[in-house]
Amino acid sequence: MRRTQIQLDEKTYALAKQRAFAESKSLAAVVREALAHYLTASSGSPVGPESFSFIGSGRSKSGSPVPLSERHDEALAEDFAG
Repeated sequence: MRRTQIQLDEKTYALAKQRAFAESKSLAAVVREALAHYLTASSGSPVGPESFSFIGSGRSKSGSPVPLSERHDEALAEDFAG
């Protein structure tokens, strides 16, 4: 981790401090999370768990002859196609 300094206007500082208090986090943690969210959202990269829509898509169907662990790529392809 790199140490850096930033300057915030009074309103932004107050809002960040309120968020930190409400979430029981440090001000630094809130600023890091906000900056990471901003940078990944603007680049189009996944931001959080909601971006991983494929989670759970590989559930085995009852009676499947081949275990999912052996055909996971095909199962994902089926889910994305359907």
